[in-house]
Amino acid sequence: MPLTAQEVKNISCPDGQSQVKKSDGNNLFLLIKNNGSKLWRLRFRHAGKYQEMALGKYPSISLAEARRLAEEARASLIHGINPMDERRERKRAKTTSKDKLFSTIAMKWWEQQRDSWSEDHASRIKRWLLVDSESISGLHIEEIDAGHITELMLAIEAAGTSKKAPNILAVINRVFGYALAHRLTRNNPAQGLPLRDILKPLPPVKHRAAIVKPNELAELMKDIDTNQSGNYCVIEALKLIPRIFLRPTEIRHLKWEYIDFDDCLIRIPAAEMKRSREHLVPMSKQVVSHLKEIKAVTGYSKLVFPNQRDSSKPMSKNILTNRLRELGYPADVMSAHGFRSTASTILHEKGWNHEVIEVQLAHLTGTATSRAYNRSIYLAERTKLMQEWANYLDELSGID
Repeated sequence: MPLTAQEVKNISCPDGQSQVKKSDGNNLFLLIKNNGSKLWRLRFRHAGKYQEMALGKYPSISLAEARRLAEEARASLIHGINPMDERRERKRAKTTSKDKLFSTIAMKWWEQQRDSWSEDHASRIKRWLLVDSESISGLHIEEIDAGHITELMLAIEAAGTSKKAPNILAVINRVFGYALAHRLTRNNPAQGLPLRDILKPLPPVKHRAAIVKPNELAELMKDIDTNQSGNYCVIEALKLIPRIFLRPTEIRHLKWEYIDFDDCLIRIPAAEMKRSREHLVPMSKQVVSHLKEIKAVTGYSKLVFPNQRDSSKPMSKNILTNRLRELGYPADVMSAHGFRSTASTILHEKGWNHEVIEVQLAHLTGTATSRAYNRSIYLAERTKLMQEWANYLDELSGID
């Protein structure tokens, strides 16, 4: 007789037996074990051989569900198909389909590339792929067409982050390039997508405020070098940044291990630089002396300018710009990043070689080959430049 739902719920394996079978009819039965587990099984004959197919475990698979699965298996048998082979093929197809999801392929590409990026950049790209590109991440890569990517770009624009769109499109293009190389797709809908015709033009770039007149710079340097009120690290960092041309984030993450007092050089590894290239900063006599004084105070930390609350972490992101505000320099007059523009403008006016200035600012110059093999390009000229620049700032601030 067929089983009932109540029987299935209450049935148990008799004492002294390891297992017992209860038939529901039509070769469907429940295997009850002495450990309490209840397993659905279907016995069938295919190609002259008897086989037993597992249909699942009770209560995850109810009596009604077990009967439905058994009926599907019998239907396959009528058409000469082994239901167990059919199930294995479905599982294989499902796995293959998952392997071809955009998100799966994107993460394989990301894992392959991550060692070439800084930690922050790797995290940023991962976020672009999984969060910003969420609308396509769950799609099979061969389903994605130019329309899907266009909708994604428009969504990025609608979110008010249009500046990210070109970068995200470039990353998606690289993922598709990886997929093409591995024969996971036959097309790349991101390639050649006319982004300028899809999105509204971006507003003109607003350059960071910078003081470029010598008389105004003189007042600024006097304020920076003579005002000692406030946090020590912030005060000293703001004194240093005009003299070494580094970006604020590079100053904040500067470590003592990068500083070579013997060779008078700051060697910043590629992972800490915006362009992911090692950068050398020749130190003037004034900078060497200044950093030695700072080390006597903050040498307990790996960071030159540690956070006041946690010495293992750098100073807060906007702290140098906030210091300028405290000294009376608003956002439209001067920014912490603006010292680079200040130096570039004045040094060009003084007749210094453009290439030398650009290299010291860690801007891309020359060919890719020359950049890769000549990290000390123009080092002698840059050493002279940094010393003369330090002397010039001392003159402006009235330091003897």
